[in-house]
Amino acid sequence: MRKRRHYYEPNSLSGCFALIFKYLTWSETNSSLSQTRNSHIEHLYKLQPLAAVSKTWRHAVLPIFYQAIVCGIKEVPDSKDHSAKSNLELIMSGGHQRYVQRLVIDMVGDVSPAVPVSLLSRLGFDDLEWYEIDRLDLNHWHGYIRRKPVYSADSLARLNAYLLHRLPKLISINYFSIDDEKYYPEFPLDSMLASRLSQLQEIRISTNIAPSMSYSAFLPNLTTLKLKSPLLIDSVNLPCIFAETLEHLHIGFSSAKTIWDRFYACTGTMVVDFKRLKTLSLEYIVPQDSKRMAMLAKKTKSLYRDCENVFPEEFSDSDNDNDKENEASKSSKGYEPAKYDKLSSDRVQCAFPQLEQLSICKYPYSITKILCYFDITTIPHIWVRDVANGWASLNPTYFAKSLSLRINISQDLETGYLAGKYQEWINRLFSLPSKLTSLQLEAPTAGLPMSLPDIISLTGLVSLSLGMQMDLGAIPNLLSRLPHLHQLITHIYPQSSWATRNQGVADFDDYETLAQLPPLSNSLENLVAYIGAESRAIRRHKRRRNESNEPGDVMGLVRFGKKIKLLPIEKELTWVLARIPTLSVFKSETWTSDAVSECIADILTNSQEDKQFSHLKTLSISQWEY
Repeated sequence: MRKRRHYYEPNSLSGCFALIFKYLTWSETNSSLSQTRNSHIEHLYKLQPLAAVSKTWRHAVLPIFYQAIVCGIKEVPDSKDHSAKSNLELIMSGGHQRYVQRLVIDMVGDVSPAVPVSLLSRLGFDDLEWYEIDRLDLNHWHGYIRRKPVYSADSLARLNAYLLHRLPKLISINYFSIDDEKYYPEFPLDSMLASRLSQLQEIRISTNIAPSMSYSAFLPNLTTLKLKSPLLIDSVNLPCIFAETLEHLHIGFSSAKTIWDRFYACTGTMVVDFKRLKTLSLEYIVPQDSKRMAMLAKKTKSLYRDCENVFPEEFSDSDNDNDKENEASKSSKGYEPAKYDKLSSDRVQCAFPQLEQLSICKYPYSITKILCYFDITTIPHIWVRDVANGWASLNPTYFAKSLSLRINISQDLETGYLAGKYQEWINRLFSLPSKLTSLQLEAPTAGLPMSLPDIISLTGLVSLSLGMQMDLGAIPNLLSRLPHLHQLITHIYPQSSWATRNQGVADFDDYETLAQLPPLSNSLENLVAYIGAESRAIRRHKRRRNESNEPGDVMGLVRFGKKIKLLPIEKELTWVLARIPTLSVFKSETWTSDAVSECIADILTNSQEDKQFSHLKTLSISQWEY
């Protein structure tokens, strides 16, 4: 198996730059392109001045800067022309081609597959041999193209033939496009995959067109497979994959019929042992065609229905977790992960002995039907996203040995019954000792504040994110019981239970009393707090009143000249900040950030205890981009 070359030592200056460049430029390739709509060449140009700092920096930066040939091609609006930027000429003129290991092609707008071929040829790519390039990245963000071109099969054939001829040593292919089914008659890299499939070590494809990979082909060296396609109905588009070399597997599909049969091992038994698999992501993708969805629902009732022999009895009764009696029964009974069954089909059983990270996304049925096939007590990192059913049956005791846990609930919890069940679940989770260092919980609880138990046993937490309406009155107790917490992200309910209990007694302008209160935390450095539960219309009305300086009080938050009339919740939040001497960063939405800044300025102006609030002088306050 071919290994990647490195022109730097991990602990050297070049190694440090390598980490910086990987984070700023190459990490999360697909998400950065889709969100910013900018080519990677733009990021490279921004980082290029680092090479001018000193000779030492230049020698450290160049091998990293030139590790990839990057071509950014954009459609010029109201024109048939394209704008293009590339570092290829710079690489060739400086003789830096020995560093190049990667070809990145970013296309934005109406860009035919033949365009990058013409660009590379014009820039001199054909004049050299590129045997050291082992990775191809092709990203196409079509955007809002006014006309709807369907690129010809000839243009795709030209692109594939060119890449096959010029890149003979590929071991990694990455393709990303979120709307390519409108423009391509077939998957753009079909020919490339067909010719290079057996030598590939990494395949990452996010597309709306099912790649056509030979059913009879074998992939003996594959370490990473990421395949997201709503048109991948079953294993007809999958080659035969050697399970024992896989380290990362991410599959998104609409049905799982016989899909596990495409993985094989050398054991000679029915058990397919994923010996090296560290991360497993299973993402259920709902077909866009409703008729097709109805057909698949009958054919494949759940994600693994075609792969299972039988469900455990306690999960085979109902998929409707909104039934109160069924929910209560499951919640009290829970499920036993120690009795987990192996994922199986008619011919194979799957085992994941080295699994470190399990991610399950958008599963529409009871989440316990999936988790019962894994021994979750041995998996350090667990992420369950967009779960609507079965969450109340997740017994917190089985996450006791996990290091990080992320559970995102998509079910509407605004009814009293479901909100009560979720509050009970939170209380159990926070009350049980565990090894968790990172916890992220999200649930739609707008209008219903969540609290936390008085006894909090998750003392090892370093990062905590609460994506729900939290009672600010519970935060001081939380902070005082988490001695290692460095980062807290939370939504704040507009009314605090502490302020309600002490109405008429609490005076948030009494800074002498504030100075006498003990610190809430000696470890917290970053706090993100968003005060929500207000409609956009009310927010806009407030801003209009502020801009015109109209007299009156719109829900207690108006500007009189340059001074903000603060809400009690904002004053209480500022008191919390004042009692965290280690705090260096605070983020919130614009309105709250302005209010807190005003309150801090008032504290520093009128308080006699300068030393007590010294951290507020250097506190970085900025807007939270939610």
